[in-house]
Amino acid sequence: MEYVIHIPRTYIYYAAGRTRAHACRTRMYALTALHAHVGAFVLSAVTVNALSVALDRRVIEGAILASLARPCAWLPLALARADVATLAATTYGVSFVFSPLAHLLLCGRIPLPSLRGIIVTATSALVPFALGNLSSKTDTDATARRVCALALLYGECCALLREAEGALDVADVVATLFLVISWLTTVAASSYLYVRCGLLTAPEAQVLLLVATPKCTHIEWVSSAACSPSGLARLPAVFAAPAQALLLAALASAPDPREGTGGSERGEGDLPR
Repeated sequence: MEYVIHIPRTYIYYAAGRTRAHACRTRMYALTALHAHVGAFVLSAVTVNALSVALDRRVIEGAILASLARPCAWLPLALARADVATLAATTYGVSFVFSPLAHLLLCGRIPLPSLRGIIVTATSALVPFALGNLSSKTDTDATARRVCALALLYGECCALLREAEGALDVADVVATLFLVISWLTTVAASSYLYVRCGLLTAPEAQVLLLVATPKCTHIEWVSSAACSPSGLARLPAVFAAPAQALLLAALASAPDPREGTGGSERGEGDLPR
């Protein structure tokens, strides 16, 4: 079962490789990486500080480390449009610089990826995406991608519940749930500051949210560090996994902001250059 769960991820990346990719403006790449790696951490720290009285210390540590996790690439690829693939790949690549530096500052050590993690990433993500790129470009079935995402989400939630403590206090559960919802809501709302400041258009801000919001929940990168999350510290990730999926599903199904303004003449997912 441990290896069967990688099959849906393989299909998502293969389908993403077959999709016609569209380049974004340079500032989109910069702002998405900044929002995913710096903005998420800052907003998580602010939210945790505001709720620190009601939170267990282990939950606080888990929430901070969860905000420093690498972006979850398969979720936006499964839900979103053609303009996401290049942006998600770039943001994921930038995480190989930001994540080690962040853990060096917080934990005193640079986490190293396990050999198993490298092999799994290569076989279930890089190779399928490359094969999809070499295949003929065509639109793939969105329903199949979303069913695969649902299967992956179910598998991750089950794994996270096994890692969290078996006996949980109701107050910890409620407080952590409120923390995760507050954090994700703040991250989502803050992206529209770029629109207010004239840095991005509304469609670009929506795509930024799709790529920058979801975080990986597995801990291969931090398992070798001194502050590896375990037990109750995994509780924020238990709620973050379905919460960020629901948020992205709502964004992906929302009407395109360009409709009615002549934007429908562009291809699906096209952004201003």
